[in-house]
Amino acid sequence: MSIRFKRLMAFAIDWTITLFPFIVIFSFLTAFLRQQSEINTLIALLLFLIVIFAFVAFILRDVIFKGRSLGKRIFGLYIYEKSSLKQASVKQCFFRNIFFFLYIIDGIILLATGQTIGDRAAGTLVTSKQGMESYNKDIQADSTMYNPPVSNKRKIKRAIEVFTLIVGCLIIFMGLIQIALNTRKNTDEYKIAYSYFIESHAFEELNVEEAKIRFNQYSWHTYTTEKEHSAIQTVEIGFMVNFKSFEVVCHKENDKWQVCKECTLFE
Repeated sequence: MSIRFKRLMAFAIDWTITLFPFIVIFSFLTAFLRQQSEINTLIALLLFLIVIFAFVAFILRDVIFKGRSLGKRIFGLYIYEKSSLKQASVKQCFFRNIFFFLYIIDGIILLATGQTIGDRAAGTLVTSKQGMESYNKDIQADSTMYNPPVSNKRKIKRAIEVFTLIVGCLIIFMGLIQIALNTRKNTDEYKIAYSYFIESHAFEELNVEEAKIRFNQYSWHTYTTEKEHSAIQTVEIGFMVNFKSFEVVCHKENDKWQVCKECTLFE
């Protein structure tokens, strides 16, 4: 089993153990926020704090378990400092994990190069003890592979490269989201939701031009009614104007999309 495959499996385990509860909690959080009451607000606040804790735990997963998360322990992986070949410091273990929000892009980079963005930024190497021994022997056999002390210029250059890579990935990611949203503008449900929004009293109160409207959400859901056991297709279309969000909910009934006025409340 290759190191790259072990790393992907270890990451999947860490993700499942740490962040799967976050997904469940987030679904409950969304449900509570839709209901207006003091009790539900307190519960939503508690769930929100748990969500934050889950993210922090994922970032600190290697620090909490002394440089080895649960996934790494299962697959016998260790985090080393690439320049000294010693165990990575707490600072490096923390810094390498703060790029978790790019996990999809990070996984592709890991498959292609054997290193993640975090490894490149923190100067770390994740491998097994046998892999480290082999890596150490290769360095000793070839003096050209020795890493001289990194100068400040090289550190700055490496930081700029990492920053550029992150910004580039974010731009690509946001660009893909915009492309996906733009393809939805020609759908019947978008046209109905847009017309309903611009004709609403909430939009009139903003006193802005239509050019200020930004399309920023398209969420598709299918619900099954308890009585008739029939599936109802629902889409939530979100707009943003002057940093204020508005959401229009549409249901598909008799093969036609209609705005659910009871679900759509501009507050």
